[in-house]
Amino acid sequence: MNELFFLMNKLGQLFSVSSFGESHGSHVGCVIDGCPAGLTLDLLAIQQQVNRRKTNQQNFASARNEEDKVQIISGVFEGVTLGSPIAILIENKDAVSADYDNLKQVFRPGHADYTQFLKYGIRDHRGGGRSSIRVTAPLVAAGEIARQLIRHSMPIQIQAYVTQIGKIKAHHIEPTTDLTHRIESSEVRCPDQEATQQMHLEIEEAKASGDTLGGVIQCRISGIQAGLGEPIFGKVQSLLSQAMMSINTVKGIEFGDGFQTSARKGSENNDSYIVEEGQIKPSSNHHSGILGGITTGCDIEFSIAFKPISSIQQTQYTVNEQGEQIELTIQGRHDVCAVPRAVPIVEAYTAIVLADLWNYSKHAKL
Repeated sequence: MNELFFLMNKLGQLFSVSSFGESHGSHVGCVIDGCPAGLTLDLLAIQQQVNRRKTNQQNFASARNEEDKVQIISGVFEGVTLGSPIAILIENKDAVSADYDNLKQVFRPGHADYTQFLKYGIRDHRGGGRSSIRVTAPLVAAGEIARQLIRHSMPIQIQAYVTQIGKIKAHHIEPTTDLTHRIESSEVRCPDQEATQQMHLEIEEAKASGDTLGGVIQCRISGIQAGLGEPIFGKVQSLLSQAMMSINTVKGIEFGDGFQTSARKGSENNDSYIVEEGQIKPSSNHHSGILGGITTGCDIEFSIAFKPISSIQQTQYTVNEQGEQIELTIQGRHDVCAVPRAVPIVEAYTAIVLADLWNYSKHAKL
């Protein structure tokens, strides 16, 4: 009998989301556990968030054209949650598996082909199978449900946007009232108009040469209550980091000033406390809203680095399952830069983590 392996497919504990499906399977989906009864859902907002991560929206995105209609098949009646598991399905309608026929026994550079084959002895070569970013579509729907849940308890805002594509970086971005409009009016979801134009040129240059680009997304959480998180293994930053590092192609994360703080003195980096309107508050936010793993009530900011998409149009050297050295040119429909499409994914995973933390804080009070 072959050795059996079990995949870890769940994010969260008390509010948890279990993912299922493959890139070219009939459906992708997820099941939410821990959402209380009586929550009236904005179903249109859920669909709108899923639409934000669709392919085929820009000329540098994959041409795969999925409808991505969200189907909630359990746990909701007449738009209100029942307290039972919420199952979400999204049908795969535009998968062209024939594009991957020549990759059936080939290990693509930069992909999970080799490691999955090494671990499990079997893999779905079509579109990356389980390792495809396709599986995040229903998770974005789950993230919007999580966001609607926690907004009943705190005036939380979760806003992510692109700050870098390739070598092009945006200037410092302040949280202005028109920030959402500036993000969504940019095809690359960067609120810096000048940087947006330069990013377009960078993407076009990579596309023309058959190459791909990565980038950086920044996320800001505002309106969050103090006291969420735990001091050791339930630190807010560790839970957010685990979720963000579970997104395809993410290679790094930093909170607030991140690695810059390593060059400072304690006197430069500490946040002094002041009393303002009868409330104790830090005078600055070098700690990015988290101290000792627990939220302070200040804004949390973190940045995530995405590597370039591994499916490039250039010829590469690799090996097949027989250990033979071969040349490979990948065909089919692939993103030149998927970073703008990842913005709603970052927001969704953040909301799921915060909904789980909120559930913990609620249950911990006696």
